[in-house]
Amino acid sequence: MWNLTAQIKIYDLIIKIFATIKLSSIKLNVLAVNMNHQEELFQKEEDVLRESLAFLKEPLEQNEQLPTKYRELVNHYKKLLKQTKLLVKVSDRQQRDKINEVQQTVLTNEKRLAQILEAIPLGVLVVDHERNPYYANRAAFNIFNVHSNSIESIEQLLNLYDQSIIYTVNDYSIHCLPLEEALLYGNICNTELNIVLNHKVIPLEISGIPIFDHKERVNYAIGIFKDISERKHAEEINIRHSKEIEEKNHQLIELNKEKNEFLGVVAHDLKNPLGAILGFSELLLEIVSDTEVKDYVKTIKNATKSMLTLVTTLLDVNVIDSGKINFNLKHHDVLPILNGLLMFYKKAASNKNLTIHFETTQPSYIAFVDENIVRQILDNLVSNAIKYSPLGKNIYIRLIEDRKNIKCEIEDEGQGLSKEDLSKLFNKFARLNPQPTAGEHSTGLGLFIVKKLVEKMSGKVWCKSELGKGSTFIIELVRGEQ
Repeated sequence: MWNLTAQIKIYDLIIKIFATIKLSSIKLNVLAVNMNHQEELFQKEEDVLRESLAFLKEPLEQNEQLPTKYRELVNHYKKLLKQTKLLVKVSDRQQRDKINEVQQTVLTNEKRLAQILEAIPLGVLVVDHERNPYYANRAAFNIFNVHSNSIESIEQLLNLYDQSIIYTVNDYSIHCLPLEEALLYGNICNTELNIVLNHKVIPLEISGIPIFDHKERVNYAIGIFKDISERKHAEEINIRHSKEIEEKNHQLIELNKEKNEFLGVVAHDLKNPLGAILGFSELLLEIVSDTEVKDYVKTIKNATKSMLTLVTTLLDVNVIDSGKINFNLKHHDVLPILNGLLMFYKKAASNKNLTIHFETTQPSYIAFVDENIVRQILDNLVSNAIKYSPLGKNIYIRLIEDRKNIKCEIEDEGQGLSKEDLSKLFNKFARLNPQPTAGEHSTGLGLFIVKKLVEKMSGKVWCKSELGKGSTFIIELVRGEQ
């Protein structure tokens, strides 16, 4: 398929060769005129010398006694006449050599142009300034279904083009007809026309290119035709496929919506009974004294707690996917929120003999956030740091403020993440190689929710990690006003 750049290069090459041919023809005409003019001048000079010599020789023929100088003059005129005849021959030969050279250049360029025009898969039609046919290549004959390449067949081709345009004249103004635009106004014009041939609509891409003479008048116009039926057919197929894809996407959106609604209903209906089971299991632990029964109740409590966490998480994902989550963005201090979470997780960290180092440099860190959402985000990251840290390790939490943002860094000394794990870290239901170090439960949804919630508040979240060297999670929140 010929792209626009290739077509422009071809057009440019055609114009250059065509212009070279015209310049050579003009040069040829000039040489011919000069040669004729020079021959006339030499002929006049020769005639004058011949008449002068005849006049001078007359006294000699009558045997008149003439001075020696007179005879020398006659001989001089004879020499001049011979030199003039020789000069005429030399000049004539030189002029004819130049003319032959120019003629050869014209023929060579014409052959080059013909070879190029016959090789390209574009139809080319050339007309003169009076719109008389001058040239057409084989591709043009094929487009218009004409089987010869004589001048008569070029006229037939031009007539077919005109007739095909007549059927579409109501759809196109003269400025939309490239050949006419080039001839009448000297403009290069490119357009697409649907022409009618043998009761069949053929879409063509047509270009009209003017060729100017030395006085900047349009001397010829080149029409370049490309049958774009296949391209149009492909475009129609693409449009049809696009519509089908659009319909399928709409169906998928509706199905996803139904799935989210169903998931929301099921998760919501499960949450209340699970909460009740969790409450009764905690009550039983207080009143039951039998050790074996207590172990069973603890198992029920832990399983129920994991299930309730999963249901709550699924509800969060459902709200995010449906786009129904509402944010109440205000200026909040992140420091007390983080302090409260650290107090809450103090026992969990102590159970694994973890030391939490909390680093701050100022009394407040104001961010423009939703208080409950930012608490949920920090809760997830702090609990993950505890969950994935081996026994007896350290966790470092830092709050940092700069001119535009509030950053919170949570660093652990856990297993670290591979490059593969990092690439899918924030994906939904991501399954990573590192596992909780004390058998804690993980849904694979927490970090997905974190990323979505942070981005909804115009923040950023990312992770720096190396396998075997722990991980550092950083969230960046928009700084608020004091």
